[in-house]
Amino acid sequence: MKNKPLLIIGGGGHAAALAEILIRQKKKIVGVVAPQLTAGHIIFENIEHFFNDDDILKFSPKDILLVNGIGSMPYKSFRETVYNRFRRLGYEFVTVIADSALVSDYSILENGVQIMNNSVVNIGSRIGENSLINTSVSIDHDCNIGENCHLAPGTTLSGQVIIEKNVHIATGVNVINNITIGHSTIVGVGANITKSIPSNSIVYGARSVIKGLGITDDS
Repeated sequence: MKNKPLLIIGGGGHAAALAEILIRQKKKIVGVVAPQLTAGHIIFENIEHFFNDDDILKFSPKDILLVNGIGSMPYKSFRETVYNRFRRLGYEFVTVIADSALVSDYSILENGVQIMNNSVVNIGSRIGENSLINTSVSIDHDCNIGENCHLAPGTTLSGQVIIEKNVHIATGVNVINNITIGHSTIVGVGANITKSIPSNSIVYGARSVIKGLGITDDS
């Protein structure tokens, strides 16, 4: 399976960053699928361009692996939607690990996980499927990250942090050890998280806002 050619979905900056990692690793990329290429044009200039997601169906799931090049942003589920659609159709998404990343042999990476440049995943940690660990993220020992999560550049997790599914953590967030962040939560840029956060929260700095319920913590 590792030697199957790759088809990248998405034409923005994240797709370009993935393409560069894969080209350096001498992986065969048979195409990029996106209505238009909005970034990294030089990376894609020798790669066939397909314009519609349905073009993926021209390739048998037995013959290719998919790369989820759609970036992750708060309130936007397109990355997850595409992933789920093609998994249901029998396609497999490749796990991408940048050469500059340091990933423990004693960690677990589920299907479709992406570990970008200069990130660290330490011993005993687990990353759920279709989760994106972006540039220079540090995940210490025994953390557990659910599916469809995004840890933006510069995020730091101390040991034994639990992040449930569908959580978006923005750039430069720091989380101390033994914290749980509930599912479908958004943590804003530069927040320092010193208390566990319930599901469906929006967090800026030390202020937690539960959707529809107002501010719950201001310490």
